[in-house]
Amino acid sequence: MEFRNLDMNDLEAIIALQNAVYDALEDREVLQTLTKEEFAEIIRQGYIIGVFKGDALIATRSMYIPAAEELEHLADDAGISDKSRVIYSEITFIDSASRGRGLQTEMGRELIRRVRESGDFDHILTTVMPGNIPSLKDKFRLGFKIVKTTYKYGGKKRHVMQLNIPEENGTSGEPVKVHYTDTDWMMDNSNHYIGKSMSDEYIIYYKRN
Repeated sequence: MEFRNLDMNDLEAIIALQNAVYDALEDREVLQTLTKEEFAEIIRQGYIIGVFKGDALIATRSMYIPAAEELEHLADDAGISDKSRVIYSEITFIDSASRGRGLQTEMGRELIRRVRESGDFDHILTTVMPGNIPSLKDKFRLGFKIVKTTYKYGGKKRHVMQLNIPEENGTSGEPVKVHYTDTDWMMDNSNHYIGKSMSDEYIIYYKRN
């Protein structure tokens, strides 16, 4: 699978793909769309790749370096003090006709590889809507862990997920299986448990060290 770095010449195609994916969603709350200006900044930062079929952009995934003073910085949710070492796993779009080929996870692996090679970051953070099972499974496959469940983006319930570059999140004890819809338990226990994987409809939590 070949990935191409996207640049400003691809900006209109990125927006068009985002709009097509968003318009096709049954539950539009699963996707927090970005503006053209936000995509332009992501392009300038250099962590955005795409997959093409001929000349058509069929998939894209990106990462974003947030400013330390950014409102609702995910580092605050994850308990990370050095915000300069944080990058976000941002948005992913795949054309409906190209789903089921593993594009989302393969693009994620490629971007994580680039982040590791840069040496500039210690933590990759992202948010996922609790009911977005495909996105949750993608993040778990890539090594992300749920470190907090809270309200973000004006009152929307979200998992904050974290991938540490140098080492894993420390956990211990017996696993606790929590149904993915039991977000009340997750919010009540965010300070004591980390969600490390998913089995069927259950998220597997372990006690924090």
